[in-house]
Amino acid sequence: MKNYLERFVGNPHSFQRKIITIYLVLTIIPMLLIALIITGVYYQRILDSAYNILNENAQQHEIIVQERMENYENVMYELVADSEFINLAKMYNISDSVDELKIKKILSSGINTYDQIRAAVFLSDSGKYVSYSRWYGSQYDSIWSESKKRTEIYDEVNKNQALTFIATVNIGIEEVRDDQAILMGFPVRDLRTQEQSGVLIIALDDNCLLFNSESESSVKGVETVIIDDYNKIIAGTKDKFINISLDSYLGGIYKNVSTLEIRKYPIQSTQWSIVHIIDRAIYREDIYHTLWAVIIIVVIVVVIVCALVWGIFGRYIGNIQKISQGLRNYEGKQTEELKVDVNKEDELYTIVRQFNKMTVRINHLVETLEKKNIEIQEAAISQKHAEIKALEAQINPHFLFNTLDSINWRAIENDEEEISDMLATLGSLLRYSVSNIESMVCLEAEISWLKKYVFLQRDRFQNSFDCVYDVTEDAMGFPVYKMLLQPIIENTILHAFENVKEGGMINIEACVRKDGKLEIHIRDNGCGMDTLTLERIRKEIGENGALNSESIGISNVIHRLRIYYQEEADIMVKSKLGSGTEFILVIPRKDPGIIVV
Repeated sequence: MKNYLERFVGNPHSFQRKIITIYLVLTIIPMLLIALIITGVYYQRILDSAYNILNENAQQHEIIVQERMENYENVMYELVADSEFINLAKMYNISDSVDELKIKKILSSGINTYDQIRAAVFLSDSGKYVSYSRWYGSQYDSIWSESKKRTEIYDEVNKNQALTFIATVNIGIEEVRDDQAILMGFPVRDLRTQEQSGVLIIALDDNCLLFNSESESSVKGVETVIIDDYNKIIAGTKDKFINISLDSYLGGIYKNVSTLEIRKYPIQSTQWSIVHIIDRAIYREDIYHTLWAVIIIVVIVVVIVCALVWGIFGRYIGNIQKISQGLRNYEGKQTEELKVDVNKEDELYTIVRQFNKMTVRINHLVETLEKKNIEIQEAAISQKHAEIKALEAQINPHFLFNTLDSINWRAIENDEEEISDMLATLGSLLRYSVSNIESMVCLEAEISWLKKYVFLQRDRFQNSFDCVYDVTEDAMGFPVYKMLLQPIIENTILHAFENVKEGGMINIEACVRKDGKLEIHIRDNGCGMDTLTLERIRKEIGENGALNSESIGISNVIHRLRIYYQEEADIMVKSKLGSGTEFILVIPRKDPGIIVV
């Protein structure tokens, strides 16, 4: 233990021990004294703030209860001032022929005004009653069906001849359920003759006197209840404690608590008071725990920082500087190990050794990545050739060529010259497409092939369209890849002229721009594209995705342009529904090697 302590704080005469002692005297002890002083001040301020909050809550509680009671009183006054209700009550008091549903309808209009109004009942002077309740499906499920209790409530309101509050009453049948409510009563009189026909009782939820819809006793250390002028609890606690005195409640629930503080706040315009029951021990306990936790954390942090700073700083700073310099001298990929003059018994030697191992692994990874890059490039080239072969397979059904040649000779033998000409043209087309599609031809050869292709398509579609070519002389010799334009022409014939019987027109224009690129316009007067189709094609042009099966021809051209020219080539499309479509291709000049004419 002694050796460990000396290792941490140094020997009694060491500079390290003196520095730590001075640090403790000048830093730790003042911080602890300050923490204790702040703790006392903070503790008192927390208590004062808590009591202020309770006072403010009580004031707000009082205002809210007053507003609620005013609202409920307004409902009462509106009902007892309603002429229809007064007339029905008068007739009901002296006759059995009055429809109780009409009275219930008026009572329901008052009850439904506020959620905490539970029920309303009219008790006639003759002993009859009509009730409407949100909770009870039948008027026989509540105390109104008991004549004795009705009489007690009627006598209380009738005796006062004014707005009367009766708190708190269990309006449920005790054998069935407990249903505590606050009753508000008022005599029902003829406004002109002042003749009384009975009293109107409105039952309020006992929680209507609480700040929230639920009891506030859930706040730790503080319980809030409402008491009447007889010091009886009328709201804020469990039903079994309702209507018992506050003293009895405190003597039972808080019998063994000696740190209670009771604060009462009268509710103006009522006979009730808000009572905060504060257990100071619980309230202070949380403050104590928090403050002591802060003090302990401060002490621990200061001690740890002190130990780390004075135990590590002097010992390691020199070696860290050596390692830092060695790292700065490291230039990345190299075969030599990082050499730093560090004692092998020092912990930092492990860092140096591991770093040297890491450099070896990095060098190995760099070599591996270089080989992988070469393999990826070769794979990309192979993939490019595979994609081209796949496209070629989509366009060139060369296996049909020999069969078509045989059919052509049959047509010649049978003097079918028109069929023979068409077969000869088709054979020429296939011969052109069967050859290597990766080869480049001059645009003139591509246009010549397109004319044959259009010839066959015009015959197929009964000359419903025509094709016009406007190609400049310098554009004719521009090298392009074979079969690049055919998918667009085919797409135009099949879709743009789908319902066209005659008058269709395709315009093919080509010229060499000033920047040396070939610009080709393919325009038709067909049906055009809707907005969704146009946006889908433009999106495909802007993204590097796979071929789109919905528009394989256009996708074919887009894909081949990306493969052959990467980002140097461009394709644009313009279209409007009912006004035709225009494709614009911009192709850079590429060294073709051998051009097929």
